[in-house]
Amino acid sequence: MHRTNALLLSTLSLALIGGACTWSPEQNVNNVGSAGGAGRKTGPQGAGGTGVSVDGSIGPTDGANCGVMSITTTKQPADVLLVQDKSGSMDMDASGANCNTPGCSKWDQMTPALIQVVTQTQADVRWGLKFFSDPNGRNQCAVNNMVQVAPGQNNGMAITTAINGTMPGGATPTRLAVSAAATYLRGNADTNPKYILLATDGLPNCIPNNNNQQADDTTGAVQAIATALTMGIPTFVVGIGSTGATATLTMMAQAGGRPTAAAPFYYQVNSQADLVAALSMISGSVASCTFALNGTPPDPTNVKVQGDGVTIPPNDVNGWVYEPGDHAITLKGTYCDRVLSGDIKNVAVLFGCGIGNIP
Repeated sequence: MHRTNALLLSTLSLALIGGACTWSPEQNVNNVGSAGGAGRKTGPQGAGGTGVSVDGSIGPTDGANCGVMSITTTKQPADVLLVQDKSGSMDMDASGANCNTPGCSKWDQMTPALIQVVTQTQADVRWGLKFFSDPNGRNQCAVNNMVQVAPGQNNGMAITTAINGTMPGGATPTRLAVSAAATYLRGNADTNPKYILLATDGLPNCIPNNNNQQADDTTGAVQAIATALTMGIPTFVVGIGSTGATATLTMMAQAGGRPTAAAPFYYQVNSQADLVAALSMISGSVASCTFALNGTPPDPTNVKVQGDGVTIPPNDVNGWVYEPGDHAITLKGTYCDRVLSGDIKNVAVLFGCGIGNIP
């Protein structure tokens, strides 16, 4: 009896819309060949009947084994929690001087940019929002473990409302804010990739148990960001205006695992346009190349991934990796770049049933 692999096929269709990619499942109905029967596309016939060729590129299958069927694949958009500094210095202009004309403050310049980018990317990024210090805190260093807006898709209106209902004030408890944000994200039940986007305009302060609330807490903030990274939560760092904290922000960006390509290694923004550009770049970089599978491969070593019919190699730098805990496939390196740019439009994930190798 001719015996080859039986496959589970999941095909993912991609469309690049407004600079971000969206993924929509393509449902393929493949009828397993049996004696005298035929599949959707026929391959070489075995004694048991006609095999099934998937899009003409995959070899025959034997209906007597586990059969061929489709499963659904869905994109996993990233959870990005915006941890936004609302300290009193945000009421100054980008140079750090008192702001005496309407709209000149960092807060007035930056918040429209936040609203703009979140609204534009809300279908592809699960944005959330946490202010620090807390808007309703009783002291300048107050931080709790909650968020103003929980990460989710289409959160543009909720984040706009939260921003418009908040004014600058308080100190800069960066350590506490990052730690609380990481704890919150880790407690989320979803399996989406998770990131912190820290936007701040000054040196961290509010060292716990220190009577001097203005004492520099660079060490604590850097450690909190490094700890979040060990939890699987990278941090992007945005420096707003003339912070006088270049060295600190650089260390935080490097500790977060998502520095920019060149010095100062964080996203320095001095205007609304700068912030729009930085946030657009960040939101593009977290556009997910991870997609969930609604089934588990019978044999995790017997998986094949194709992009537009061409095999993509298993490789954790430039290829694909299987995320068993998340039941997901993630594309890496140039293959992810090509998916996000729209160069690769169709991705197929093939599961073998544990019999030999996928042809």
